[in-house]
Amino acid sequence: MRITSFSVIYILIISTLLVFTLWRYEDTKAFTDLNRQYDRAMTVASHDAIDQLRTNVNPSAEAGYNSLKFNRVNPEPAFQTFIHTLSLNMEVEDKITEDVMARYIPVFAILDYDGAHFNVYREFTNAQGLKELKRTWLPKIPFTYHDDLGNVISFTLDDYVTVFDVGMNEWVSGNRNEIKTDVNIPLLHDGDTFERIRRDTIVNTFQEELAYYINEHNTYTNRLGITYKFMLPLIPQDDWYNTVDDIGVFAFLQGYPYQRAEGTFNQFALAGTKLLKEDVIQAATVNGERIFFNKSCGFPYQVEEIYPSKKEAAKAGYIEKSCLNVKK
Repeated sequence: MRITSFSVIYILIISTLLVFTLWRYEDTKAFTDLNRQYDRAMTVASHDAIDQLRTNVNPSAEAGYNSLKFNRVNPEPAFQTFIHTLSLNMEVEDKITEDVMARYIPVFAILDYDGAHFNVYREFTNAQGLKELKRTWLPKIPFTYHDDLGNVISFTLDDYVTVFDVGMNEWVSGNRNEIKTDVNIPLLHDGDTFERIRRDTIVNTFQEELAYYINEHNTYTNRLGITYKFMLPLIPQDDWYNTVDDIGVFAFLQGYPYQRAEGTFNQFALAGTKLLKEDVIQAATVNGERIFFNKSCGFPYQVEEIYPSKKEAAKAGYIEKSCLNVKK
């Protein structure tokens, strides 16, 4: 065989390998780009849902602590905002595709002041008498705890409780410190134990309900045209506990097929509104730089001043540093 023949064969082999490598590179790049796009879409959509929660409590009431306690959030506008923003950022351009995308959201949940809202699929009978699946909001699920004496304690995101004293056969509501001497419920007398049980009850209730409804979504997948097996993702316990300090949004998008790459997208979003509890603004001087930051960042700096708002800290000559760009 001539050298030219070997050269042709060599070129063909190398060209094939180069084409395959380039194809794999383009496929991997498409996957990476889509994953980044979808991650960002989930983040933006959850934050837009939070912004909607801030505005739909009660427009006529001041958006403060008391208005939120007695004027509950309206979950539906937050969900619709989430879906709309998610669709835009995932380049979903029509209602039919948006509806298909929503089928990969087994649960959309809102942690409210005194309970949890869950948006899930449910079976309904339409006007023609046919069964159909539609998304709906379930009745609010309270954060309820039963002690060894049979007393019932319904927790909130702070120390306000509604309790049922079995000895008195009576319901009583109020802040823990204010009602602890009015009822015979030992838990109300120990602040540290009360706080631990309160947080455990909220986290456990949310985890159990989410796991149940995500798993229940699997009973509808065939009718929704989905083959993916849905389950509650593994979420670090610290993340759970960090989400029960304020009203927040929990969203799950699982098994969603990539449009231009193989595989499926699985992500969840846990985002808090900071509607009830304002973060404390702290200021410090670090390496000669005057900075301010949220107390929740947990930086080990020597705090020099505390301000009621970022605006006031900035007026005093401090520059904001976020939790993401300051090393602890």
